[in-house]
Parts: sequence; structure tokens; C-alpha cells
Amino acid sequence: MKKQLLFLTAVIMMTACTSNKEPQFKINVNLANADDETIYLQKSGHKLDSAIIKNWEAVFNTPVCNDNEMYSIMLKGWRRPFTFFTDHQDMTLEGDAQNPNSILVKGSETQARLDAFNKSYYELEAKLEADSTIDPADGEEMLKMHCFDYVWENPKDPVAHYVLYRYKWAFGPCEMRTMIDNIHHADSTITSSNLTMAEEYVEKLERVQAGQPVIDFTQDDPDGNPVTLSQLSEGKLMLIDFWASWCPDCRKANPDVVAAYQKYHDQGFDVLGVSFDTNKEAWLAAVEKDGLTWTQVSDLQGWSNAAGALYSIAFIPQNALIKDGMIVARNLEGEELAKEIEAQLGK
Repeated sequence: MKKQLLFLTAVIMMTACTSNKEPQFKINVNLANADDETIYLQKSGHKLDSAIIKNWEAVFNTPVCNDNEMYSIMLKGWRRPFTFFTDHQDMTLEGDAQNPNSILVKGSETQARLDAFNKSYYELEAKLEADSTIDPADGEEMLKMHCFDYVWENPKDPVAHYVLYRYKWAFGPCEMRTMIDNIHHADSTITSSNLTMAEEYVEKLERVQAGQPVIDFTQDDPDGNPVTLSQLSEGKLMLIDFWASWCPDCRKANPDVVAAYQKYHDQGFDVLGVSFDTNKEAWLAAVEKDGLTWTQVSDLQGWSNAAGALYSIAFIPQNALIKDGMIVARNLEGEELAKEIEAQLGK
């Protein structure tokens, strides 16, 4: 099946793009602090080309395609690729390899619209953070609606599809469905990779809401021993806790989970930590420092953690409270977590 999917993907990409004999456009890369590094050009998660950066420069001659999907560049050491729109015109990426978030994209009108949206989002975020009279929860809602309004008002714009997928973590399944349906209502034939990924995300998200069956998985503990969720949770009330050592909000939430574990563990409550770390030493150091005495697992793949993908984890910390093979609650914090544990334990 995997081979068939890879073959199908390759066919789609070949039919979407013309051959090297047909028109091409140039992606000029100008990156400081990257000489002699290999830079990769990607599209839809697939590597298209690579080049060695010399005197800060690299050039990709790219076939014109029949779509306006996002491309990305990737360097060793970056946490994630830098994505951008091209409009299939000659363009330039300028910046510093040590600060990929500050890379400037020149030559794409679609990218200019994305840059304008990002500027408006970050300005609103800064304004809300500086205003001490605004409750943080209200600020988050305003930022969410800023994204919602752009997607709603620009359903045919590829930038809107990117915003929909990029900020998917802010929305519940119903809100995601509402925006997706509005896009298809505006144009029933419209497609884009970001829209497709958003649809796949919400389908997975709906399968892991409260009231749905638990999705089983197996990952290794720090000693390399496989741990299977269904076996570990049998006969228990269990919290699946998705976190990482590098995540400040996760570390702030850990004391509440520790308190709940210490109070209710002898009554049948347990925790399984699933780390989104890539550095084993940093992961284990955080486990020890934060006093996380329950079972921990990780595949050390960061955001590509396989269990995280099953549970549609787009941000951390997140958790799922499970009992008798069912998900009974999602993303509980503080007192809310303690109250739900007591309710499930019959206290």
C-alpha cells in the first residue's frame, strides 16, 4: 500500500508540473551563515531538488506547475521547513540561516498577501499582550476570529487555505467544518494541499473527541521497551499526556499533572507521557527535574511523533482522559482535571 501511495504521489506531481523542456522559473536563495550547507527544495513534503550554498547563494530552476501550491526550503538544524508561495515566477528568498523566520520572499503576489496577513496577526497579538486589561482567554478568541474572518472572507485564496491549516490548533471540529464547507460552497472544484490537509486533520480530530473509542498505539520507553496503550491502561483511568521538554507551556502544566497523579494514583488513576522530543537527554532531564514518575514513551521524532498523528495533535500540551477503551474527556487542566478524575473514579 505504501509503495502504491508513493507511486500515485509521484504521478500526481509529474502530471501537475511540466517537464524540464517546458517553461521554468528560478528560486534564488540568498542565505547568510549557510555556506557549504546543502539546501533542499520541497513541495507537499517531497524533496524536489538540492543544492550546495556557495557565497550565500543557491539557485533552483523549477518547472512551472498547474497549481499554486506552497514550496519550502529546508536546512539541517531547522526545526521545520520554511514555506512560501511562488506564483511560478522568478523570485528571491533572502535572510539568515540562523533565523529562518525572518527570511524575506520577493516576487510572489500570493506570498505578499500572506506576509500582509502575518503582519496583521502579529501586530494584533502584540497589542493584546501589551494590554493588561484584556483577559488572555479573550485575547486568544480575538486572534482566532482574526484567522476565521480571513478564511471566511477569502475562500478562494490559497492564503486562506494556508491560514486554515496553519492555525488549525485554535479551532474545534465544528468550526473547522464550517470554514471548509464555506470554501467548497464558494467553489466546489477548488483544491489545494493546505485545504486537503485541513480536511484530513479535522477527520482525525473528530475521531479522537470525547465519546470516541481509544486509538491504540505502541511506543518505546526510555530503555527501548515497547509500551502498548491498551495493555498499560487496562482497568485504569488513564491520562495520555502529550508534551515535550522544550515546550514552556508543557513544563508549566506538569505540576498539575504531578499533583493529580500523586493524589489519585492509588485509586486507579495513571498517566502515560508521550514526548514530542528529538533529544533523548533533554527529554529525560526534564522528566527527572519535573518529577514525572509515570511511564514515558517517545519515538524521538518531534512533531512527527506517530502517536501524536493518531490523536491529531497540532499543539502541546494536550491530553486525553481514557477509561474502559473510550475517550471520556480532552485537554483538561488544573482544577478541571482533578474534578473530572474524581467524577470518573466515582468520588
